[in-house]
Amino acid sequence: MVRRSDTREAIRAVALELFGERGYERASLRELAVRLRITKAAVYHHFATKEDILASLAEEFAARLDELLTWGRAQPPGPGTRRELLRRYAELLAGRHGRLVRFLEDDRAGLRDLAAARDLHRRLDELAGLLADDGAAAAGLLADGGRTAAATLRARLCLVALHDGAAARVAGPAAGPSRSWSTSGEVELREAALAVAQDLVC
Repeated sequence: MVRRSDTREAIRAVALELFGERGYERASLRELAVRLRITKAAVYHHFATKEDILASLAEEFAARLDELLTWGRAQPPGPGTRRELLRRYAELLAGRHGRLVRFLEDDRAGLRDLAAARDLHRRLDELAGLLADDGAAAAGLLADGGRTAAATLRARLCLVALHDGAAARVAGPAAGPSRSWSTSGEVELREAALAVAQDLVC
């Protein structure tokens, strides 16, 4: 049984696994309770709905992503800034946030009506915009904010690479809230994804 003091965090961790495996719509609080070996009432004590669980996970990630975006906005555009943005974002994805983003990307259709998912997608769009900035905006050369079609595509591909690197956690075996997901293979994959992404923005 999960200790009472750990129940809320265990619910969040196992719910994210369940969402990733079954999709948001097909996942149920009943199945979540079964996996945790707690009653459904215990789940309801902490979260009234699946959306509340997702919102809790999204808010945690959004706070970290906002810090990254604030830093990025304050930097001069250029390859160095873009590479550092990617490095910091890859670091952010190394934990639970990587599984959350991968789930959000894979289940866009099922999540389109949820405010928490829309807000995170808006932030990811802004991150892609920062990665697409080629400095031309500062010189007033491009009317669309300094983003060429090629730069925009490269920025999107960078994020795809990092999200795919984070997907190793989703593809791995189901883990309880206390099991470590970090393996040497997953670390190597994330490092390779970052190298590919940084090459794209040079």
